[in-house]
Amino acid sequence: MSCSSQHCFRALGRVLFTTLLAVVPGVLEAAPPVRLTDNGTMKFVAAFAGDGSDVLFVELVKPTLFQIMRLKLDDRSVEPLHGNQTDHELDIAVSPDGRYYAFVQCHGTLHGAIEIRDVSQKSVGHVPAGPGFSVYRSLAFAPDNSRLLFTFPENVHRQIFSVSLKGDDRNQLTDTNGINNWPCFSPDGKQIVFASTRDGRYEIYKMQADGTGASRLTNSPTMDLRPQFSPSGLRISFTSNRDGNYEIYVMDSDGSNVRQVTSHPERDDYSVWHPGGKHLLMVSERNGYHDLYLVDAPP
Repeated sequence: MSCSSQHCFRALGRVLFTTLLAVVPGVLEAAPPVRLTDNGTMKFVAAFAGDGSDVLFVELVKPTLFQIMRLKLDDRSVEPLHGNQTDHELDIAVSPDGRYYAFVQCHGTLHGAIEIRDVSQKSVGHVPAGPGFSVYRSLAFAPDNSRLLFTFPENVHRQIFSVSLKGDDRNQLTDTNGINNWPCFSPDGKQIVFASTRDGRYEIYKMQADGTGASRLTNSPTMDLRPQFSPSGLRISFTSNRDGNYEIYVMDSDGSNVRQVTSHPERDDYSVWHPGGKHLLMVSERNGYHDLYLVDAPP
């Protein structure tokens, strides 16, 4: 990206240092989250690019257009990743080493395809649009860049699939009732964490990378969504409305030791780990406006 990782981490560190306070008992939020954007438009599905110097995210830039935007953390500037265009971009994933990214592109309708590109924006792979108006969602790279995960409503129920980075060699990893969504590889590539309604409501599950051995990690009377492995693989962040409002939580990778990270009357969602493992990026609603924020992650 455009700035060196050393410069960007120094700038990010200065911002974070000024906000560190003692942990509030019962809620593992050390200070008000650091606000990274300020236009308040609808945002979702964010990803750190490579060393964490840039953030890619999806934003509603017009009433009828979603675009992938790039936020540079050193100066907080925001620009469209692909310049001016008229096609919807509904999802974004970046490979752990920052060499590749993937997104869902819709040409005029919800009939979307997956585009896989390198950092120079050269096409690497392509997954053609599926039948009907169903859209691929929830993209995630394997740590070694060998596979790309996505979800698609196969025969009514949304299932998890993987393809090569060329977009071929498609494998179905789940085959259950309900919705299987938001898959994420563990850093060693051996496991996948995801959310599913197979037992009646959204809970967090973990399975082997080949789709076998699924086990349930949460048991909430409401909804647990969008799990993300930490860079160490020891923790999982997720969104839950178990307290009556959508907040960010963190648990150990076996489902134990659940800690609430945020506590706000409006929504905190779409958490993603900074590559350093000490902070979480999220989309937060404040006074009806949606922006990207950075919050300290629990140890």
